[in-house]
Amino acid sequence: MKKIVVVFFLVSVFSSCITSNVVVNIQRPADITVSQDIQNVVVANRSRPSKENLTGNIVEGIISGEGIGTDRRGAEFCIDGLINMLGNSERFMLKNTDGIELKGTGTASFPIPLDWDIVQSLCDPYDADALIVLATFDSDSRSYVGNPVTRTRKKKGVKVKTLRYPAYREIKIESGWRIYDLRNKKIIDENKFTEQKEFSAWADSPKAAQIALISQGSAIRESGIFAGTQYGFRISPIWIKARRTYFSGKHDDLELANKYVKKGDWDYAITIWKDLVNSADEKTARRSAYNMAIASEIKGELDVAIEWASKAQHLGEKKAYSYINVLKRRKIDKEKLKQQLN
Repeated sequence: MKKIVVVFFLVSVFSSCITSNVVVNIQRPADITVSQDIQNVVVANRSRPSKENLTGNIVEGIISGEGIGTDRRGAEFCIDGLINMLGNSERFMLKNTDGIELKGTGTASFPIPLDWDIVQSLCDPYDADALIVLATFDSDSRSYVGNPVTRTRKKKGVKVKTLRYPAYREIKIESGWRIYDLRNKKIIDENKFTEQKEFSAWADSPKAAQIALISQGSAIRESGIFAGTQYGFRISPIWIKARRTYFSGKHDDLELANKYVKKGDWDYAITIWKDLVNSADEKTARRSAYNMAIASEIKGELDVAIEWASKAQHLGEKKAYSYINVLKRRKIDKEKLKQQLN
């Protein structure tokens, strides 16, 4: 798979009299590094209870009040979340679009590992290197009405105080995952993760707020997809948006450079800032050095960016210290990405 090394940018839409922001797309490495031998993967759902565990699973659903089948539907959405994420991954080639159904405990407890003959029988039809399994899934939910808040509204020009009631629905999902490395006959990841999402709605009465609240089914759907997507982020690099602030005002040339930045002409802006670094005005010099660091990062030159940020810090720019740490973190991430992507 082709590794994208170019950093992409969005033109700034946030500004003040002194600074402006640019939003940059940065590739973040996965939390764990999976061997490059593993490229093709299939996904399976093993969270459904086997016959011997079915009765206990039904009883749990009745006692918890969540309803029979809630966890089953939530697990299916969790698989959907992972499949959708891996379908857009630069790291893996997903070979199945629907999760393979297997039987497990149907609870939060991990089942015994799959036999390697079974793993091979599931991988071979897809020419897959590994099997990713949702081994456990459990959800808990609660809804409640919070304390009212007084709001002031205008009715026919007259200020009227009213009470607004919030209703909340909280969904907590615990998902357990395993990755089976077929070639080496080894489980390379086995972990549980807990994700929590909160939904809210406001109305003029407690009952109206509860009616306006997202349904249990829709909340489980969103939460399940979220949990599956989060696991995808753990094993595959993703693109995230980061905001960078640069100096754009209080000096005619800084304002001019900012106009070029907004046009996407960073090269011309760099020419202006590089000259201003030698300005007799210390404030302009340090701000220009800091801007050079931002521009260097945008150009993909992290070492050069650190040099300019260090120069800005030496000249007294307080923002430079934290930015240097950000750049060093990016250098570490860049090395991890080299291990994770071809």
